[in-house]
Amino acid sequence: MKLIRIHCHTDVGEKITEFSLEYHPDMLELYENMGIINIEEDTIHYEDLRRLKKMLRLKRNIGVNTIGAAVIVELLDKIENMQDEIERLRKKVDK
Repeated sequence: MKLIRIHCHTDVGEKITEFSLEYHPDMLELYENMGIINIEEDTIHYEDLRRLKKMLRLKRNIGVNTIGAAVIVELLDKIENMQDEIERLRKKVDK
């Protein structure tokens, strides 16, 4: 079995090479086919990796299935975006 190692990066815009991850390539391909992550030229964007790690944590820690984990992560991302927008609007009104 071929596993892939993780290299931690802090730059959000950075692409992470698929072959530096600690996930099986078949698993990554499955998540790509489901539309959860995008693999371009054997690289995964940091945000996709962040989303994938959240999903796997949900599956491991509370037993959510893959589709449920994907929906939860998507909703959490939307909530975070709405909170950011509310904060921007509050700052705009306070000026």
